[in-house]
This record gives sequence, C-alpha cells and structure tokens, in this order.
Amino acid sequence: MPVPPAPHPLYGQIEILVPTLNEAAVIGDTVTNALRVGPVFVLDSCSKDGTQEIARAAGAHVVEQKFLGYARQKNWGLDNLPWKGEWVFILDADERITPALRNDLYSVIADPKCADGYYINRVVLFMGRAIRHGGLYPSWNLRFFKRGKCRYEDRSVHEHMVCDGPTRYLHEEMLHIRGESVHEWIRKHIRYADLESDEWVKLRYGQEAGASAERLFTRTMKYRQYLRREVWPRTPCKPLLRFAYMYFLRLGILDGAAGLHMAMMMTAYEYMIELLYRDKLNRVEAGLLPRPGAPSRPA
Repeated sequence: MPVPPAPHPLYGQIEILVPTLNEAAVIGDTVTNALRVGPVFVLDSCSKDGTQEIARAAGAHVVEQKFLGYARQKNWGLDNLPWKGEWVFILDADERITPALRNDLYSVIADPKCADGYYINRVVLFMGRAIRHGGLYPSWNLRFFKRGKCRYEDRSVHEHMVCDGPTRYLHEEMLHIRGESVHEWIRKHIRYADLESDEWVKLRYGQEAGASAERLFTRTMKYRQYLRREVWPRTPCKPLLRFAYMYFLRLGILDGAAGLHMAMMMTAYEYMIELLYRDKLNRVEAGLLPRPGAPSRPA
C-alpha cells in the first residue's frame, strides 16, 4: 500500500468541499485523496446509499442539507459550514487532486502576492484514456479561492464561480474520472438537459441566464462562454454541429474509440436539450407553463 505524503506545514489552511448525492461507490476514495490536501467537508444532499457513513469512516466531516439546486447548495455550504482555514477547494466526488496539483496549491498559499481565486484545468478520463481533444480540454474551472472571495452564479446547471478579486490560472491539472455506467450517465444528463433547457427558455424571454461571461472568465475563455450561453441556444442544427465540432474540428478523432463515443454521447445530450427546449416553448405559448418573468398569479 502506498504511503501517503507527510502533512504539509501549512496543512489546515486549505479545506475541501465535496458536494454529494448517492456517491457511495466513489466517496471513500474521494475523501482519502482530498485529505492529502486538507480537512474535508462532505455536503450531502440526503443520500440513500450510505454515502454519509462511508465519508465519515474515511475521515470527512459530513453535513446533510436537503438539495437546494447545484449552485445554491454549494453557496449554502460556503455560508454555513464551520470553516477554519483561509482557502477552499471545491471537488466533485468523481474528481481527484494529483500530487503535482497539491504542491501547486501549497505554493500558492505560501505566496504573499497570490490572487484571490485560481482556475484549475481538468482532464477527463473516459474508457481508460485521457480525453485531450474534442473541445473537452482544456477545461478551466475556478475551484480554489480565498474563503469569502467567491460564490456561484445563480444558474440551474453548469454553474460557474464569480470572484470578487484578481484571478489566475494554475499549471497542474486535476482528474475527472468518468466511471459511471452508461445508464447512470444517461439518467444524469436527462436531468442536466432539463435544467439547461430551462435556462434557454429564460434567455428566449429576456431573463438573466447566470453571470456575464466577463465576470466568469478572463482570456479567450470569456468569449467561448459568451458563445455557449448567448449564441449557441439560438443556433440551428445544434446536435449535428456539436458532433462535427467535437469529432472533426476539435480533433476528437485523435482520442480513438473514446473520442467517438464521447462525441456521440454529447450529441445525444445536445438533442435532448433541444427537444426539451422546443417542447417547453410550445407549452409556454399554449399557456400550459408560466412565461418566464411573468408575475405569478394569486392562489
């Protein structure tokens, strides 16, 4: 059994938040990995598979909170958990912090000229290989920040953080392990598609769809985010374009069978969003769903 690295002299200054719902299959490994960086809080949405007990046994501090939505749940954790350290790292249950990234994080907090928030690049591991094409890499997420400096935007799904101060990008990567079954992937993405189509309907009727791209990213990423949120929902033939973009234009073909299957799965996801979006628009126009932004009727 490999020997874990000795605690860093600054151990305790970084604390990790892991939001969970029914993650019994992976949460033990997640907590073990995260504890090498700092104390771990598991914010559980009332799991039914024993996630809480496994996380506690692995060494995490577990707090249960009924699910409030992806962004609001994590913001609740940032506001209410008994934090002690100055820095927070948000880690999903299917993600891992590499030893190189761990060293990078400690280098940051030892630097008196550090920024308030840091973007971490994430590489997807799927079908036994790292996916480094298809538009899925690089994948920058603001996950490491000074406590109190960042919050999630108010968005139903695919939410990002907004930082009040200066931000930078770290060199080392974290791992995103796509180890769920195809059935689990489809079930999860039906949920995501439903929520994403809600955001498209809001946009169609002039409602806010989260924070502006300028507040979420720097560099060219802000333009990519603008296209994804403002232009893409209005673009025709999205599923076909998604496949062509991922597999040919962004060279997903170089990732072999994994790249092909990932492109096809994301094309199906795009098609689900489009179908749900069109259905909801028709229902709004028929009066079967409330129009976004319209005042609610008294009961």
